[in-house]
Amino acid sequence: MSFFIFCIFLYISWLGLVYGQTGKNTKSSQWVYDVYEKKVSISKSIKKEKIIIVAGSNTLFGVNSKILSKAFKKPVLNFGVNAGVLLPYTLYKAKEVINSGDIVLLPLEYPMYNYDGIPNSQMIDYIFARDKKAFYQLSLLEQFYMSWNITLERLYEGYKAKKSEAIKVGLYGAHNVDENGDQIGASLKTKSKAIAAELDALVANKYGEKFDENSLGFEYLKGFVNWCEAKGVRCIFMPSTLMYFETYKSEKKERWFYENLADVVRSKGWEFVGEPYVYMYDKKFYFNTDFHLVAEAREVRTKQMVKDLAVVIDSKSSLE
Repeated sequence: MSFFIFCIFLYISWLGLVYGQTGKNTKSSQWVYDVYEKKVSISKSIKKEKIIIVAGSNTLFGVNSKILSKAFKKPVLNFGVNAGVLLPYTLYKAKEVINSGDIVLLPLEYPMYNYDGIPNSQMIDYIFARDKKAFYQLSLLEQFYMSWNITLERLYEGYKAKKSEAIKVGLYGAHNVDENGDQIGASLKTKSKAIAAELDALVANKYGEKFDENSLGFEYLKGFVNWCEAKGVRCIFMPSTLMYFETYKSEKKERWFYENLADVVRSKGWEFVGEPYVYMYDKKFYFNTDFHLVAEAREVRTKQMVKDLAVVIDSKSSLE
């Protein structure tokens, strides 16, 4: 009993340490915060029904919003930022910019479907540093994992954090986001040998092997879609872009995942348009990760989005 009480005391003390540094703006969370702030500001300037693209950086780097806006005659907000903050926060933050009558496109990065309640370092860092209200939107088990998995190094960074200053140099930050929320500054001519080497070092992922259609991620998506429908908002799932590896077709579980994801989503009563393999491109199309298209390739991907969406749009006439 004494040992049990001692363990409880230690855990409560640990929670006190964690809570004491919440709201301290770490440098590591700065660029994501800056980009979200700019995109929320863009949203407030749009006074009519809009198209919002919700995902991580595959959307930030990979969509030309002007092409979508011209095709469907509606303002478009690219609300993609960083998949590293994981699915719960991505959906939670998106609600801040969604209004009645909007259309939400969800070209989610494939690992988002496999969210299992275990936070990564980016999610822990960002929520504790920038948006502690989001912490209380998580389940008690997720809150436990958040507080338990924070490292001593991250606690130290939180306690030593001082006044926050916006990032104004480098690839990542609001200074490289245009008036629609699209990333700029990631063209072929700015792709250095060092950046190219980052791509060369990448290997194929195992999203199919890890896929579970009963994952917590789908519970979050169900709640989000229901919330949107209650506001008169239409949700349309789409494929993410992803750098092609042969194993995505040759390995059985990977092939099943990409060939059947759309049907899994549709089986839950949701809309999904597009084929994942069509949105996979050769390495030359990507900038510094297997999700980040170079600026010149955004048009290719966006025109494919327009083509796929037109089928659904024509059948329901909701974007005319």
